[in-house]
Amino acid sequence: MPSQLLNRSLVLCCLLALSLSTATAAEPNLKTWLAEPILEKDQPWKEVQAFIAPKVPGMPEVSSVAEWEKTAERTRKNVLNKVVYRGEAAKWRDTKLNVVWLETIKGSPGYNIQKLRFEALPGLWVPALLYLPKELTGKVPVVMNVNGHDRKDGKAADYKQIRCINQAQRGMLALNVEWLGMGQLNTPGFTHYKMNQLDLCGTSGLAPFYLAMKKGLDVLLSHPNADPDRVAVAGLSGGGWQTIFISSLDERVTLSNPVAGYSSFQTRIYHTKDLGDSEQTPNDLALYADYTHLTAMRAPRPTLLTNNSKDNCCFESGYAQPPLLKAAFPIFKLYDKENNLQKHINDDPGTHNFLKDNREALYRMLSAHFSDPGKPLPVKEIACEDELYTAKELEVELPANNADFHSLALKLSQNLPRPAKNTSPEKRRESLKKIVHSAPAKVTGTEVSQKTQDNTTVTFWKLNVDKDWTVPAVQFSRKPAKSTTIVVADAGRQSLAATVETLLSKGENVLAVDPFYFGESKISQRDFLYGLLVAAVGERPLGIQADQLTGIAQWLKQDQGQSTVQIQATGPRSSLFTLVAAAIEPETINGISLQNSFGSLKEILEQDKAVSQAPELFCFGLLKEFDIKDLVALAGLDKVTFIEPSERVKQELSHITVKKDVSYLGEDRKEKLDLYLPDPTYQKGPYPAIVIIHGGGWHGGDKGARREINIGTNLAKAGYVCASINYQLAKKQARFTDNLKQVWPGHLQDCKTAVRYLRKHADQYQVDAEYIGAIGGSAGGHLVAMLAVTGDDPQLEPDAPYADFSSRIQAVVPMYGAHDLIALAKSREMLSSFTEAEKELSRQASAVNHISKDDPPFLILHGTKDALVPVEQSELLAASLKQGNIPTELLIIKGAPHSFHLQPKQQDLRPAVIEFFDHYLKP
Repeated sequence: MPSQLLNRSLVLCCLLALSLSTATAAEPNLKTWLAEPILEKDQPWKEVQAFIAPKVPGMPEVSSVAEWEKTAERTRKNVLNKVVYRGEAAKWRDTKLNVVWLETIKGSPGYNIQKLRFEALPGLWVPALLYLPKELTGKVPVVMNVNGHDRKDGKAADYKQIRCINQAQRGMLALNVEWLGMGQLNTPGFTHYKMNQLDLCGTSGLAPFYLAMKKGLDVLLSHPNADPDRVAVAGLSGGGWQTIFISSLDERVTLSNPVAGYSSFQTRIYHTKDLGDSEQTPNDLALYADYTHLTAMRAPRPTLLTNNSKDNCCFESGYAQPPLLKAAFPIFKLYDKENNLQKHINDDPGTHNFLKDNREALYRMLSAHFSDPGKPLPVKEIACEDELYTAKELEVELPANNADFHSLALKLSQNLPRPAKNTSPEKRRESLKKIVHSAPAKVTGTEVSQKTQDNTTVTFWKLNVDKDWTVPAVQFSRKPAKSTTIVVADAGRQSLAATVETLLSKGENVLAVDPFYFGESKISQRDFLYGLLVAAVGERPLGIQADQLTGIAQWLKQDQGQSTVQIQATGPRSSLFTLVAAAIEPETINGISLQNSFGSLKEILEQDKAVSQAPELFCFGLLKEFDIKDLVALAGLDKVTFIEPSERVKQELSHITVKKDVSYLGEDRKEKLDLYLPDPTYQKGPYPAIVIIHGGGWHGGDKGARREINIGTNLAKAGYVCASINYQLAKKQARFTDNLKQVWPGHLQDCKTAVRYLRKHADQYQVDAEYIGAIGGSAGGHLVAMLAVTGDDPQLEPDAPYADFSSRIQAVVPMYGAHDLIALAKSREMLSSFTEAEKELSRQASAVNHISKDDPPFLILHGTKDALVPVEQSELLAASLKQGNIPTELLIIKGAPHSFHLQPKQQDLRPAVIEFFDHYLKP
């Protein structure tokens, strides 16, 4: 080695060693500084309480029944139309009652129990039990009995069975409905914190809860003996919430008994054990009503508020009940019906219960208001413990594919987002601000302390945002600079020592902050439930976080004299609110870097996340109008950098290139191909390739049809060079053999030439010639299967062009193709009319007759509603391939018709298809 080069290498090694030792020495100090407390104990908790409290609406002052009824009607309409029936739920609202009546089981001599299920909304069935008095004459009272968070037993809870039996023994129709997420519906997809997956899609997650109750009342009132003037609802805990919610909003409910089920939002702010689940704290409810309003809206109908004096769960009588009575009593008094508002406080046992004392309070209420003249209903409970059934015995048959929150959200998300067409970036930005409830934030900084060690100056700040929030921040600098990078992370600022060191070494100033809900700003008490409450009063955690960042960026520029402000986020949650901030204020934020970012908001649903894990991710309606790529466009493509982007980021944000009408068969042929080329920004070549072969019965179709564009675009975004080809077509005839014999085997040879073309031009298009696949639908499905099983078959290979290159492929996805033409002819009752030549042609052109041990892996797609090519064709192919030990997967899409692309409404097929190709073509 020359001495000059050796000296240079030694200097470089020394500098590198010095740099590493400096970083190693500096990082422990950075960790200490980043972890140093700035806020007072429980300050974020106290601030979120102060933020929410003034936004909870108080009771209006009214002086007459007419004035109140006008207010109540407006409130009822607002809650129903703007909270419950938002988005797709408006279509679910008036669906026809659908009930399946099942077996009847015996009760005591006085009643029977009939099993049933009803459809709360399309595809979502609720199991229920109807307790029927044996001697039913005339019109009788009806009671819908709802239950709370009894996950194990649900509708079979003993205290609930006893209540229903006692009502039936009193001559009433008693409906025992299962609550979503409990008993038989205690499944992962019905977890209450997953209802917010619907919210993200712009459809109310509250709607399934409400519709389950509304349809339950419909079932009861459809009974010929039901008295519409005597309709009651009662339930404990979550059942108490259901009771007040349906009883206040559905005027058919004449008597209501919520038991330990709710309190005012004002009460919940300070009594954290009352903070309720997602359905009890729905988006924007408090813009229109508090639970005080809902209680008052019961007037003048009989209402019994039951609470427990020593409630070990929630809604303890001493603090929960008085505000409700204070709000409702004046309204009942306007009607001169003060006695219709009753309260009951249970002392024995006084815990969270709907036991005998509380049940007898309900029986007294029923007796007072539902008794026939001269025939008071008994108040004392009728003993019936020996008549109870097990949960298993009370099970109701449900459809295997019963919808739940998760499946409904996945279905809704398939065609999202749906932004308004021809909208300017400015209007899109205003729409985003409205969705996240963004408003300009004014930030002032208070310096807490400052220290300098070696060449690093560290300043600790309290950044006050709009006098609502205090954001802790640690500022680092090593030399004068006019550029600052704000750093945020899902794990809080204390996790960012290495990031801070890297940025400082580049000459940047760094400001490490913990926005709302993260790091030191995390709420110390039942944190995510406060996130729900923030959304209930009309704000959005995502908007708060984004506004804090934009406000801090402006403070850095205006008060700290920084000319450039960038943000670096670590983690999917921090990346999202950072991206929203940059989309809202692209002029203020000069650039953002995102590490471990989502590539699509649909990943939140695909990963089956719950609002308890990340409340800001479920911002109402965000996915309805925006996905990650839309936010990136608003922030500015040149301003957004993805650090180590995920495959999903690459797939979703790639900007593919389409090269149209490329000649691949020779200049004398009119048939061309379209090339879909990946975006080298996110994925570097060489790329595996895929030939796309269109359908059309061998006589129609085109390389640029909707299906082929969908396939080419999606696969190119996933890192594949795609060649969508036209090939020779027949003149249309009625019989498929008449079409086939016009072009056989020429059209298959065109497909083989396309594979050869890609290998011939591998360098030009950065194709990995060792890994080429094919995909096609209908006639294209037939041809790709034939292409796969006849690779390099000398009898079927074209003579030219590119004879020196193989036509063999390494993976194939045939979609709803015909693969055994003899069997197809039999199924159409055509075979008897075939000539021997037609039979031989059909055998030659059937993939099942060419399978050999060196054939490539297959993923076969077919829909159950295919009216053109029976699904049995794909089943026959799969069976033959498996018999030949070829790796094969058959994916049957329930409800899919003939001719679908990778995103039919029934199921998003992209994950399955891309995973298959990745496995075999990206080793």
